[in-house]
Amino acid sequence: MPQESPNPSAGPIAQQADPIAPEQVGAWYDEFGDVWHQTLGESLHCGLWVPPDAPHPAGLDLVTLSSEAQDRYTDYLISLLHLRPGQRFLDIGCGPGRPAAQLAERTGAHVTGISVSKEQIDRANRLAADREGLAFELADATQLPYDDESFDGAWAVESIGHMDRAKALKEAWRVLRPGGEFLVLEAVLVADPTEADAALYDQVLASNLPLRMPEFFGLVEDAGFHTLELKDLTANLALSMDMVELGFHDRREEMDSRFGPEYAAQMGAALPPVRAFIREKIRFFLLLLRK
Repeated sequence: MPQESPNPSAGPIAQQADPIAPEQVGAWYDEFGDVWHQTLGESLHCGLWVPPDAPHPAGLDLVTLSSEAQDRYTDYLISLLHLRPGQRFLDIGCGPGRPAAQLAERTGAHVTGISVSKEQIDRANRLAADREGLAFELADATQLPYDDESFDGAWAVESIGHMDRAKALKEAWRVLRPGGEFLVLEAVLVADPTEADAALYDQVLASNLPLRMPEFFGLVEDAGFHTLELKDLTANLALSMDMVELGFHDRREEMDSRFGPEYAAQMGAALPPVRAFIREKIRFFLLLLRK
């Protein structure tokens, strides 16, 4: 009597007619093997994206992996600060509030986040609803609605490029107490951008073009800050933009549905040259400043 399939609804199990022959393997890699080198890298095996002693991620889609990388990035930034429980901290350009929440939880500081995006502040306030020491406000970083010397520390995590940099730096200096630390993450130019570079950078990132390093440090000094640390994080920016493009194409149908096919097509066409611009003409730095 034939044995019943353990799952009759699964249908017949596919079987390879004949084992693949060594010469077939060799011929395939001779002709097409470079596909893997061009997409995966020098070694023909997977990378260690999740260490074996780390918790297995709940999901393996690109956005989940990127979110976890962002959390590790935020934890690293927090480790550079010297905040104590109960101190006041300002998140300039807070986005949807997740980094501010991590900071408040890790340090016990009272964190205020600001953004000029109503949608971001609405999301951040939903996040803060059941948390202590966390508040978000719709506010302009170049005209902060706070008294002089009212914060012990602040950061601008990839946000200062969206603002008038000189005004934002001076306002941050004004609201910090003497000795207060200001963590800034900012891109700088290392080659001249074309008009097309500038237009696409604005289209994709809604950001002012980066300055040259001497220009930016001139603004830092004019605002009154002293530089304590400078770290190069260029590779992380480039890899993050790679993930943006991969994630965008991975979810293209969702992008078409939510934002419209015309916008999605424009964004899809803009991402490759923006990635090239960032890789070839931009460096990305972390600056720890002190008032």
